[in-house]
Amino acid sequence: MMIGVFQSVTGTNLKTMLSVGLCAAALAGCGGGAEGVAGKIISGGQEPIEVSAATFAPPVPCPPMELQSNTYLIRKFVRGKEDQQEGLLYQATVEDWANTCTQAAGGGRQMKLGFSGDVTPGPAWKGGEIVLPLRVAVIPGGSEAKPLSSEILKIPVTVGSDSPTEKWTLVENKFSVPPNESVKVVFGFDEGRRR
Repeated sequence: MMIGVFQSVTGTNLKTMLSVGLCAAALAGCGGGAEGVAGKIISGGQEPIEVSAATFAPPVPCPPMELQSNTYLIRKFVRGKEDQQEGLLYQATVEDWANTCTQAAGGGRQMKLGFSGDVTPGPAWKGGEIVLPLRVAVIPGGSEAKPLSSEILKIPVTVGSDSPTEKWTLVENKFSVPPNESVKVVFGFDEGRRR
């Protein structure tokens, strides 16, 4: 009788039964059964990882950034040769900008501002350091409003004579936004107050 039953289970059915049986035996023999094995696989065999609630907090909104009209470019010439190509010392541009914000104490927001651009030496440049004046202002809503803060950030860039274009970057985190205040960040080169 036993032989008859065994003989009726052949081919693929026998292989399937053997595979299931071996898997069950293997799981049962791993101290704690299938649950122990599954638990180790899910956690990578380590203790559970604690995740901070701040990881799932929504991002802190940042004010919009606005490049002030006609302030993206500086062209510096040798005195007396203004607007002559052979008298060009260098040309500097603002090309990219971005910001991120974090929640600050008291309900305000702390901003991290990033700027980048290029400096291209001209035919008259002999090499040396250039200091670019970038003004950043935090302005509340309303066209006539006075800035909450305004500052010229100095960006040193060393450019050799006959060297290719140099990339400059600046990351600044000294600006903040008061609680419940709607503002924008206005920026651009400011040669008028350069020191």
